[in-house]
Amino acid sequence: MYETDNMDKFAEFRTHVPVLSHTAYLDTSSTGLVPDFVHDGVARYQEDRYLKGGDSVWRLPGGEETGTIGMMDWAKTQIAQMIGAKKENIVFGNNSSHIYTLFTSGMYFEPGDNVVLVENSWIANRFAWQVRQDDGLEVRYAKAKNGAILPEDLFDLCDERTRAICISLVESFTGFRMDAAAIGTYCREKGIWFAVDGVQALGVMPVDVKAMKIDFLIGNDYKWMMNYCGTGYGYISPKLLKSLKQFGAGWMSDDERFNTSKQELSLRDDAGRFELGFPTVSGIYGLGLSSAKYLELSADDIAEYVLGLGDYLKERIDTAKGVRLAYDFSRENRSGIHVLCIDEENGVTGEKLLAAGIGAGVKPGSTQGTQEMRVALHYYNNKEDINRLIDVIGK
Repeated sequence: MYETDNMDKFAEFRTHVPVLSHTAYLDTSSTGLVPDFVHDGVARYQEDRYLKGGDSVWRLPGGEETGTIGMMDWAKTQIAQMIGAKKENIVFGNNSSHIYTLFTSGMYFEPGDNVVLVENSWIANRFAWQVRQDDGLEVRYAKAKNGAILPEDLFDLCDERTRAICISLVESFTGFRMDAAAIGTYCREKGIWFAVDGVQALGVMPVDVKAMKIDFLIGNDYKWMMNYCGTGYGYISPKLLKSLKQFGAGWMSDDERFNTSKQELSLRDDAGRFELGFPTVSGIYGLGLSSAKYLELSADDIAEYVLGLGDYLKERIDTAKGVRLAYDFSRENRSGIHVLCIDEENGVTGEKLLAAGIGAGVKPGSTQGTQEMRVALHYYNNKEDINRLIDVIGK
């Protein structure tokens, strides 16, 4: 286990996130913080567009400059390296919900086929499948037990008509991290597509699409990836890419994107065929910068640091009166998200948290007389953030 306060590179990184100079921010699972290098890079682009006009020149880490298409290619390379993929299998879109519909709308099935989801998982993913029920698709739901979903809970719902298993790698409302490798192996053996929502994992928890045998993966920009809102990204495996229905096309879908005299469409042979028009390039640039920083700091070091902060949070909770973990998962099933139960008599309010410089919210708990708080620990957090929180919410 790493000693979290000895990880100098994370202490140095923290200096690039201005909000942390005055706030113990613990709400990244809702909206993450933006570091200075993302802000400055995006601001430079906007200033050039405003003052100079035309397309902007993008400055990459190390000082190299490139145009927009070159920048997008660079950003895809960073994201691909982050998840163990090739850049040709990365696609950008408006948000993660938009990217998810590439799979839910493009997957081939026959009436009577089914997909297996997790009950009470993120609503956008459930909604995206539910609209396909009118086409004869059956949607099945695995139920969590004490916040945990085991691979067998999903497998028990599968049969010869199952076309996909769809999970969140980290459950948004509990922080439970699933055994994606076991699920992916099962899906590969059974000929079932494996789709993963990585929004609450990507940027802090390791993801390897090959080792986990993932066919489809989505991520977003504004949580753990420390970017502004408005850009989603995804991974489509080579096999799935050949199978997905192309339900729309635009000039970015063509293999000659700037040949505007063409009369007939020739689809690109990579995942970019689903990028219909000019994207939110500032968001893509920010994602590239955050992914590059993730690679620089090391996936394993980041995960160990974040899990180490979780260990420390648990230690502090054990000594605080009227505070306990709602779910106490084993370390391999933990993530950066932790749900706390707080006795109402502790007197924790949103106003009290705000006055103390704590960036977190509190809501009524599922048990009478309690409140609930979701604490998100990013690698820009430290032990002092946790100490400040416990000093406020503990009796």
